[in-house]
Formats: sequence, C-alpha cells, structure tokens
Amino acid sequence: MEFGRCSSSFSAILDSAQEKGLSCVPQEYVIPTLHRPKDYANVAVIDMGALKHGSPTRSCAIQQLRDASHRLGFFQVVNHGVSESVIDDAVFVASKFFELPRKEKMKLMSNDVFKPVRYGTSLKDGIDKVQFWRVFLKHYAHPLKDWIHFWPQNPSDYRES
Repeated sequence: MEFGRCSSSFSAILDSAQEKGLSCVPQEYVIPTLHRPKDYANVAVIDMGALKHGSPTRSCAIQQLRDASHRLGFFQVVNHGVSESVIDDAVFVASKFFELPRKEKMKLMSNDVFKPVRYGTSLKDGIDKVQFWRVFLKHYAHPLKDWIHFWPQNPSDYRES
C-alpha cells in the first residue's frame, strides 16, 4: 500500500493511527514535500555534569544549551543525575498509561497547548491538516509540588513513579 493512500477515514479526536492499527499512512500524516526538512538534524548532546564544574566549563555547557534550544528547540542530556531505576520506573508507568482504554486516555485529551496535563497526537488534534505520527502525554513537572495533583490518577502508581 502507498503512503498517504488509505481506504479508512481517520479522525485524530477518536483514535490515533497507532490505536487503529492502520496498515498505511493516512493522508493527514503525509508532510507536503515543501515542508519536509532538507537536512537531517544533528541533535546536540549536552553534558549536564559540566554545569557543576568551574566557570569556563559551566559557561560552555550553558552556551551549548542556548544554541541547541535556538537551533532545533530540543537536545539530548547526559550526566543529568537521574538514576536509571527512576527512569525505568517512569517509562514503565507511562507505558501503562498508553495501554489504558481509549475512553480513559480521552479524559486528558485537549487542544489547549497551555493545559498542564494534555494527551494527544498532534498540536491541534482534528484541526491541523498535517498530523504527527505520535501519541503523547505532556504534563508540567517543575516544581513538582505545583503540578503533580494534575497528573493522571490512572494507572494508580503514575504519580508515585
């Protein structure tokens, strides 16, 4: 089957492409050629451990963060100090959230990009003509005490993990 040609219609509000188990790429996920990146991005790797060192090393790390944020808007961090077990627990409980029935996840569906907790598949689900091939759960986290009460209560261990 060709990309962009799919006999079934798709509504991001009702189901994500992943949840529907589609065997093709729906047209709303095909980015027009003119809007596709011309080059592959070189993702910056920022050593957060350098922020703990003396002035020249710290200044260099801050400059790398600034440059990466302006150039691409994202970066990879290493030596951040978060233990592997904490990361593993967070990934595990997040996967449990995505395994919930659609009706449960839809409780957090929103097109409001400023909402502190938001489930979706694109920036404006059902509105944007081109959708992103992803499903996400976004929530604010810093400072944790200000936001954790907004986080999902299902799965029951989500907030704890």
